[in-house]
Amino acid sequence: MAHAIDTTTGKAAVFVTGKPAWHKLGKVIDTAATSAEAIELAGLNWKVEQWPITAFGPEGDRIECEKVANVRTDTKRVLGVVGKDYRVFQNAESFDFMDALVGDKLAMYETAGSLYDGRRIWMLASIPKEYRAGSQDLIKPYVLLTNSHDGTRALRMIPTTIRVVCQNTLNLALNNASATEGVSISHHPSLDTRILEARKKLGIITARFDEFDAELHAMIAEELNVARARQYFETLAPEAGETDRSKASRDEVISAYWQNFDNPRNTLPGIKHTAWAAYNAVSEYADHQKAFRGKGDAARANNQLNSIWFGQSADLKQRAYKAALELAGA
Repeated sequence: MAHAIDTTTGKAAVFVTGKPAWHKLGKVIDTAATSAEAIELAGLNWKVEQWPITAFGPEGDRIECEKVANVRTDTKRVLGVVGKDYRVFQNAESFDFMDALVGDKLAMYETAGSLYDGRRIWMLASIPKEYRAGSQDLIKPYVLLTNSHDGTRALRMIPTTIRVVCQNTLNLALNNASATEGVSISHHPSLDTRILEARKKLGIITARFDEFDAELHAMIAEELNVARARQYFETLAPEAGETDRSKASRDEVISAYWQNFDNPRNTLPGIKHTAWAAYNAVSEYADHQKAFRGKGDAARANNQLNSIWFGQSADLKQRAYKAALELAGA
């Protein structure tokens, strides 16, 4: 995967609150930001314009295309080519949209940024609730908003949780849909109407967090013996190929799961050797221990972040969560 975090202005376009272990780039601040502060901190204070596209033939023929280019105004980079009915959802609109949805414009944004020269932007906003798996295991709910300017994705809001003790993340699927779907809004002229509809759907996200709380306690109540934990970990390990190297790689992953299962973060009072602890053993590997390729530390950190939110790490955690629920009979 190519270098992802947008650095076209000479700085990493991202900010984070505190220092989450899964992120090593961008501006670090002590407390969450308002939307006005966040858009500046994250380097998202630019717009997208739609420029007409003209095709020129070898003999000087000129044809006006039925497409437009989405152009980032500060860098003049073409972020994507889309149809003329495509409605740009500006970065500032995304923040305004999240403000209206969450209903709290003070100190709510904890991280935001952009990937691939600005083709994809994201922001993470806190929800004023807390969940506990035990007296020392706090889980905080958020809404992850992601949007693209290249025509490949709709604007999406995804319910997300972060386990504070180790900064593990989980994107919660809605209504048995893919975790990357969430509540989506297409880039079409009827966007204003769709925003009103999406605001009503915020109740779906809130309800999903309540479902998560019930699932969480079902997993906590399910204790695992060695045999059941082994089967769970082996199911979630990569398939072993014919080579010694692939078999050794699989064994290393399973070993990491076992070590995480018994580490201090997963043996807190009330959760030791439960289905919840088993899930977090896999999640900790996916978020913090999985190896990523890249030319240098910065590129590897970029790929790690993209994987945690949208890629292979996110997929692994979804499979692990579903399997843990099955262990708990939920």
